[in-house]
Amino acid sequence: MYYYEDNSGLLLDIVILIGVLSLIIFIFNSIMRILLHVKRPKWFSNNYVNDIHEKYDKRLRLIAVIAYIGAGFYFIYTTISSSSDVTLYLFLLGMIFTGIQELFRAYMEWKYLEGKNDYLFTLSQVIFISTLVIVALRSGFFGLLG
Repeated sequence: MYYYEDNSGLLLDIVILIGVLSLIIFIFNSIMRILLHVKRPKWFSNNYVNDIHEKYDKRLRLIAVIAYIGAGFYFIYTTISSSSDVTLYLFLLGMIFTGIQELFRAYMEWKYLEGKNDYLFTLSQVIFISTLVIVALRSGFFGLLG
C-alpha cells in the first residue's frame, strides 16, 4: 500500500493506471474490430439498432438512475464502515447496469443485424472489460491501493 503525505504521488499513479488501462482497452478494441470486420461508431453517440433498442435502453437508464438514488438514500441512512465502501458499492452498481445495457445491446445486434459481427464485438468487449475490472479490484488496482 502506498502512503503519501500530500497524495500527489498517489494521484499521479492513479492517472497513469487509468491511462494504461484505457490504452489496453483501446488496443483490444482495435484488434477485435479488425478481426471481426466491425466499423467504428461515432464517439459519444447512441448507436441504437432500432426503435425497440432505443426504448428499452432508455428504460434501463431510468432504472439505473432510480437505483443510484435509492442506493444513495440507503447509504445516507445506514451506517457504512467507510466512504471507500460506499464508493466501491456505487462503482459495482454502475458496472452491473453497464453490463446489463451492453448485454442487451449484444442481444439486439444479434437479433436484428443480419450477417454482422457487431454482437460478437460487443460480447468480447463486455467479457474483456469485466475481466480487467475484476483483476484490478482483486489485485488492489495492481498493488496501487493495497
